[in-house]
Amino acid sequence: MILKNKIYWFICLLLISGQQVLAQTATDSSQVKDLYYQALNEKARGDIDLAQTTLHKLLKLDDSNDAAYFELARLELEDKNLGDAAIHAKKATTLKPDNEWYWVLLADIYKRMEDFNSLPPIFDQLIRIKPEKKEYFYDRAYALFLNNELDKSLQAYHEIEQKFGKDDNIIIARQEIYLKQKQPKKAIEEVTSIIEKEPDSTKGYLLLANLYLKLNKPKEAIKVLDEGHARIPGDPYISLSKADAYHNLKDEEKSTRELRMAFASERMDFEGKMRLLISLMSDPKSNEMAPIVRDLANTLTISYPTDARAFALYGDILAQQKQLKEAREQYLKAIDINSRVNTIWEQLLQIELSLGMQKEALAHAYKASALFPQQPLTQFFSGHAFFMEKKYTDARSCFEAALNYVDEKNTPLLTQVYSSLGDTYHALDMFAESDQAYDEALAIDSNNVGTLNNYAYYLSLRKTNLEAAAKMSRKSNELEPNNPTFQDTYAWVLFQQGNYAEALKWIEKAITNSGEKSFALLEHYGDILFKLGDIEKAVSKWKEAKATGETTGENVELLTKKIDAKKYIE
Repeated sequence: MILKNKIYWFICLLLISGQQVLAQTATDSSQVKDLYYQALNEKARGDIDLAQTTLHKLLKLDDSNDAAYFELARLELEDKNLGDAAIHAKKATTLKPDNEWYWVLLADIYKRMEDFNSLPPIFDQLIRIKPEKKEYFYDRAYALFLNNELDKSLQAYHEIEQKFGKDDNIIIARQEIYLKQKQPKKAIEEVTSIIEKEPDSTKGYLLLANLYLKLNKPKEAIKVLDEGHARIPGDPYISLSKADAYHNLKDEEKSTRELRMAFASERMDFEGKMRLLISLMSDPKSNEMAPIVRDLANTLTISYPTDARAFALYGDILAQQKQLKEAREQYLKAIDINSRVNTIWEQLLQIELSLGMQKEALAHAYKASALFPQQPLTQFFSGHAFFMEKKYTDARSCFEAALNYVDEKNTPLLTQVYSSLGDTYHALDMFAESDQAYDEALAIDSNNVGTLNNYAYYLSLRKTNLEAAAKMSRKSNELEPNNPTFQDTYAWVLFQQGNYAEALKWIEKAITNSGEKSFALLEHYGDILFKLGDIEKAVSKWKEAKATGETTGENVELLTKKIDAKKYIE
């Protein structure tokens, strides 16, 4: 009887514990699912760090969840945390080796890491999973090439040819392998086979000519291109390649002739001509070719008088060549045709500000800021146009709009926006907001000399936190020595601290480095001299500052009072 009772209770305990295990498993499974979808939602909202934390929580509950490892690896890749991304992607492939996309992700991570040695086995797996996908065979062959396993790469391309048939891409790839193996004859034979197969196609002639140019044989390249021209007369891309070959031979006259022929051809469409001009702009030899590129761009505007892109590109070329006034005219023409392209407005505003055309920039800022309320760079340049004309409330609106829409990863622009807000808030007597904006800018880039200087100067004007102002101003001068503006700021901070002898040294440095008479520098010079007791010289410098200010449109009212009273007045 006692034994029967023991067995009964033992069975009861087993049943109860089993129910608890089942209940716990169900709870865990539900929690895992909830955490997974929570992480996906956090990712969708852009909360990358939070999504990673959630996935780590999930994996503590279920360390065999392949989907969680996959998502975690994707997030880490986005976060440029490549080492952890590789570990977690590999774990996903181990847990579910037949999932194609897990292997694709792992391959992408190794590519970013430039770990080419690890790539071929991954593509072996992808070929196993998807033997009909040609691109995985190509990826494997190219990975072997990158890993300098050249014979294996050749064999891999041979296998592609056997499985999928002949392809020009295989020929081009083999040519690269032969070049790396220092077998130029075999490379030439490979590319020549394209011409033999398709003698009336431009492709083979261009590839062979390009190969000869790589081998430093421009005369052979021209010979091949002449053969191509005989078969396909008037082809613009043959002319372009000949222009390159003649340039290699230092025959600039023939090179220019071929370039103009290509550009004049009706077989090259508008987009092709745009691409050509852009490539010429980015060419290291662009300075030598500046007049030709400029002329071709002008020709494009004549041929396409209703396409804003032609005028915008001409403007870009002129701007690159430092012909800013002429560039401005082209941007204005582009805007007349199509006013809905924000980048053209940005270029226009930037040029007008750099040329000191503040009234014109102001007029365009009103239009641009209204047209593109969500474009941070447009708002940024518009803000500067308003600021320069003392339209501080409008400037504030633009800079705040820029801040709202700027990509946080664009740290250079974000720094400049915060710094500009610091200047604007100060002008509006919003001193707490100004300090906060400068602090935000320096938190992103602690070596931003403009921010360091302006923050220090405005603190000195307010006689606030002068020790911090001195530190920032000193740093800006260390980062950019011999800048008269920065030296003047440091002199003024020292002045406000009562260190007049040291202030004198720095204002004299600023005046020496300025190279021209400056209203602000001369006034500060007089102020410092007065505090040092040299009243006669101080008044002389104030008079000099007044004369300078009157020619540049400065407000000299306070300065006149100093001169009349022969004393420093704040």
